[in-house]
Formats: sequence, structure tokens, C-alpha cells
Amino acid sequence: MDVTYVPTWAGFLYLAVVIDMQSSRVIGRAMGKVMTTNLVLPALNMSLEQRRPRHVIHHRDQGNPG
Repeated sequence: MDVTYVPTWAGFLYLAVVIDMQSSRVIGRAMGKVMTTNLVLPALNMSLEQRRPRHVIHHRDQGNPG
């Protein structure tokens, strides 16, 4: 999972993305004007609905460049 900002003509928007590491496909996403839990949870819920996993590991990089 990662959250980043996207510059637009109307200002910055935040994008939350959940990627399935096995297939490298985006399985959850959400955009919003502020970076809050209300942005991240819809992306995470979308990914759970897409895959319906039984056993998962959730990883986020916490902004670590390396």
C-alpha cells in the first residue's frame, strides 16, 4: 500500500493504492483532497472485496526511500 499526491489544475489530490505483490496489479484505490484514514480505508476495503483473501500480509513502506 502506498499513498502519494498528484498535482492537478485544481490543486493536489491524494491517491491511495493497494497492489497485489503476486500479480503486480492494483486491487484497491481511492482519491481525495486530504490524506486521512477516510482516504485509505476505501482502498483497503476495495482490495479485500477484489481478492477475498484468507491469509494476507499487509505491507506499507512508511515513506522509506530504500
